[in-house]
Amino acid sequence: MTALLATGPNLGRGGLAAWLAGLSARGKAAVIAVEVVMLLVLWQLVVGVFGWISPVFLPPPLAIAQGFGEIVANGSLAANAGISVQAWLTGFALAVVVGIPVGLLMGTSLPVDRVIGPIAWTIYATPSIAYQPLAKAWFGFGIGPVIFLVTISAIFPILLNVAAGMRTTNPSIIRAARVYGAGRMRLYRSVYLPSTIPFLFAGLRQAVVLATIGMVVAELAGSSGGMGALIIRASNTYQTDQAFAAIAVVVLWSVSMTQVVTAIERGVAPWTRKGTR
Repeated sequence: MTALLATGPNLGRGGLAAWLAGLSARGKAAVIAVEVVMLLVLWQLVVGVFGWISPVFLPPPLAIAQGFGEIVANGSLAANAGISVQAWLTGFALAVVVGIPVGLLMGTSLPVDRVIGPIAWTIYATPSIAYQPLAKAWFGFGIGPVIFLVTISAIFPILLNVAAGMRTTNPSIIRAARVYGAGRMRLYRSVYLPSTIPFLFAGLRQAVVLATIGMVVAELAGSSGGMGALIIRASNTYQTDQAFAAIAVVVLWSVSMTQVVTAIERGVAPWTRKGTR
């Protein structure tokens, strides 16, 4: 932080954007931390001190922290988070297991792409909330509809990105591999898959966010457990501090899972994270 302040923004040599782009990872994290603290202080002053906004509709950060302590103490956070994590992990695993092989087939086979592609895009374009009533009819009450909505939300970003990655493989590399005698399996292993990996991880990051949205949508309406059910119960009883605390936990989960995917990508394919900025 001292080094960050010592360097200071040199606006005369390229502006604030150039100064920010030149910061180290630690410097950028410090800038983000300062921005977050300033936002929280401003929020606390506007709502908690000056009372310009009713805390019933927008509780101040300290009240949200108190609400977080309450749902931890009464055990509702642990009970509902456990249900949500189980549904999210099961649905996301199903999306990965189905989405990757189908995407590989779509990317390498034109007939398969012609048959599955329009169906996939049509279902992907439908808002996941539209499937919520049908999910209850198909899978009953409980965790089943939540798993279904998580799967249906996550599968198409994975499938379509993998298919796009396969189709954008450099034809010159494919021809060169065939000249040197590479068979179909060798082409998949040595040419198609390496060129598809950046698309795969981009799809996984999108899928993490959409799966979390699908999970909350499913739990908000008709589910007795999960973080969505906790949010709706707290909102209905005007315990908005607890509702905001539960929302913060969901956001933290989504961001954490995105970082997990990025960390796996750095380990599996480090060349995909080397930018030119």
